[in-house]
This record gives sequence, C-alpha cells and structure tokens, in this order.
Amino acid sequence: MADTLPPGLQRDRHVELTGRTYEPWTRRAVIALFSLVIVVALLGAFGQRHENVRAQSPEASLRVKVPKVVRGGLFFQGRLDIVASQPIGKPRIVLGEGWTEEMQLNTLEPAPAAETSSGGRLDLEYDPLERGDHLTIWLEFTVNPTNVGARDRSVTLLDGERELAYAPGTIRVLP
Repeated sequence: MADTLPPGLQRDRHVELTGRTYEPWTRRAVIALFSLVIVVALLGAFGQRHENVRAQSPEASLRVKVPKVVRGGLFFQGRLDIVASQPIGKPRIVLGEGWTEEMQLNTLEPAPAAETSSGGRLDLEYDPLERGDHLTIWLEFTVNPTNVGARDRSVTLLDGERELAYAPGTIRVLP
C-alpha cells in the first residue's frame, strides 16, 4: 500500500527526483540572493543616512542635515539650522527644486511668515533674526514611489535679495 503512487506520478521522477540535479541549487541561490539584499537593506546600505552640509558667512551660518540617499515610499526628515552672527532683517530660505520634485512636503515647522515659489524653488521667509539668534527648521517628506534619480537639494540663505550662505547638495532616490 505504501509503495503505490497516485495516478500520473512516477517513482523515479517524482519520488527519487532522478534527473533533477541543478534545480534545487538554482532555487537556493535565488533565495540566498534575495536574503542578501534584505540583510544589506537592514544594515542601512540603501539610504537614510543623514549628511551634514555647512555653509558659513560673516553674517550667518547654515547647516543642512538631510539623507543623501532615500528610497521610494520613504518618510524622512530634513533639518536646517541657522545661526545669525549679525542681524538679518529679512531671512529667506530658498530650497532647490529637488526638495519638492516628486516628494510631498508633509509638514514644515516652524511655519514661515510668508512662502512662495520661484522657478520651481520653494521660498520661505521668516521673521527677522538678531545677532546670536538660532532658527531651526524641520521638514518632513514622503518620497513618491515612482521617483527615481538624482535631484538638487541645495539650500540658499538670503537676507532679502542678498545671498548670505549657500549649501549645495543632491539627493539620490532609489526605487
């Protein structure tokens, strides 16, 4: 009774697996490859490491803290720190096009006194800063899952129309 097989099955092919030498190893190699990608991703090789970019002038210092590489569908935070060395009458932050290109700006704290856009760049105006004032701006984003490639994530600090500091940078979006 134990030696009988259901109709359509053959002992040498379906029980003893005769002639199937490479299929199990192919399956194992594919599973190992997927497992390796998962482990590498868990170790943080695919984005989410923050990079600090600093820009300095006699009037102010600007520090931009944001990931260099992100993945589609990811939520991430950017942080801008401004320290005024001299009074700044009309502080403006102009973000590069890549900050909002196929990314959703979920929240921005503190809210600017005025905001506009110019040439695809988000322009944020804040209240005047006195010497020694420190302004920290937090930006929360979601990356569009179809967004792939490198984008401009530069930040320019202005006093009215006069440039005080410029922090260059790019953000790379992985699928």
